Amino acid sequence: MNNWRQKLALWMQGRNGPDALYKALIALYFALFIINIFVPSRLLSLLALVLPVIAFYRVFSKDVVKRASENRQYLQLQGRATKWIKQIRSRWSERKTHRYRKCPNCHTTLRLQKKIGTVQVTCPVCHTQFSIIINR
Repeated sequence: MNNWRQKLALWMQGRNGPDALYKALIALYFALFIINIFVPSRLLSLLALVLPVIAFYRVFSKDVVKRASENRQYLQLQGRATKWIKQIRSRWSERKTHRYRKCPNCHTTLRLQKKIGTVQVTCPVCHTQFSIIINR
């Protein structure tokens, strides 16, 4: 058993190995596989067959720099999506007490207390002063 692990470790040297994109591809494969059970589709079947091939190609690839670049791009995309979802959740949970407005100068999103009427606001980023009308 130990000899087998050593051979596998020796063979995996210099290879990419599993990363976040690999895990996402495998998770997407399982999701598509389960969806395909309930809603049979040739396109889903084909995609479900291609995804693990791509995932394992990435794991066993020796072009570590290119795979790391792909993983970095995926993580940046995932980070933006996660940030957007958290922002939507935050806006929904604070909808009764706060309003979100953008600065007309630098377009930074500002979180303002819900004070009905005209409010004088100073942007913390560019220090532009402007008025905002908050209804309801």
